[in-house]
Amino acid sequence: MKRTGITTLGVAIVVLGLAAILANGCGRSATRVSGGGATFINPMMQKWSDEYKTKTGVEIDYVSKGSSYGIEQTTDKNIDFGCSDAPLKKDQVEKAKAKGGEIVHVPMIMGAVAIVYNVPECKEPLKLTGSVLAEIYRREVTKWNDKKIAELNPGVNLPEKDIVAVARAEGSGTSNVFSEYLSKSNEGFKSAIGTSTKPKWPQGVVAQEQNDGVAGFVKNNAYTIGYVEVLFAKKNELATAKLKNKAGEFLGPDAEGVTSAATEAMKTKPTEEPYSLHDLTFSLTDADGAKSYPICGISYAIFYSKLPKGKGEAAIEFLKWAATDGQAFAKDLDYAPLPDDLRKKAVERLGQVTFE
Repeated sequence: MKRTGITTLGVAIVVLGLAAILANGCGRSATRVSGGGATFINPMMQKWSDEYKTKTGVEIDYVSKGSSYGIEQTTDKNIDFGCSDAPLKKDQVEKAKAKGGEIVHVPMIMGAVAIVYNVPECKEPLKLTGSVLAEIYRREVTKWNDKKIAELNPGVNLPEKDIVAVARAEGSGTSNVFSEYLSKSNEGFKSAIGTSTKPKWPQGVVAQEQNDGVAGFVKNNAYTIGYVEVLFAKKNELATAKLKNKAGEFLGPDAEGVTSAATEAMKTKPTEEPYSLHDLTFSLTDADGAKSYPICGISYAIFYSKLPKGKGEAAIEFLKWAATDGQAFAKDLDYAPLPDDLRKKAVERLGQVTFE
């Protein structure tokens, strides 16, 4: 009678096959993609990373250290893609061109920058203007009961306490958006400080690392004021100011205000640098429209137009997913999803990347 069963060789083949499947995540790719940069987009990026790993098995390692970090690491080819809320300036474009060619900017998500403050005596949202904010950060308005703040907030109990202004310590796209808004609102600020990822604040402005650092400092110290991505304001239960927009309306930071600002900004092609240097980059600060919140920005994925096969292809596939299906998670984290037209253009631009 002939014996049946699996031979030793057969067992070995089965074991090796199972090991290969397990090593590849049950048949899925075990690719790891490296990204880094803006803290503005980080909560969204972490959500995307978790969802995408569940869906595809591909892991996205994102290091949140500020837009300047994202630009530097991308330019030096240390990561597969970067994120920045500030488009590359002309000198940064030239540096990248010398190292690896054209740098592409693709919009990923939009959000508001909230003005947060800690004034125990104030029980209702403060109203502020861009010009007054500019004077606070230039250390020209230094008391909470200053006449310029009091006139905007009649009947509000404003203490005679020093204002402690808090800013980002590292190069930051959030700082770029904030300082761009202040430059549009106040000529003195524009000429003395201007728009920058790392403005040269006057003596007396307190520097803190990342959105978490600014939010935490304001939360723990009375009579402070700072600027953070809106999710960090909510997470820390901070009071947020209502800002006077271009149409004269006082608005708080929310997704509707960001969407309105983006809709207005996209009506005309930008002519000012650095937005004019790139496709699909727009300034959303101080936009037209009664419903437009005045301090909004877009976080961009940045990468070379030619990427290496394998890792580069995996990075682009992830970014395509984030720009389409991934937008469904935006509002849950207090971001605004990309408008349909901008989303389509983003996917089209991602499809033009080549691999070598």
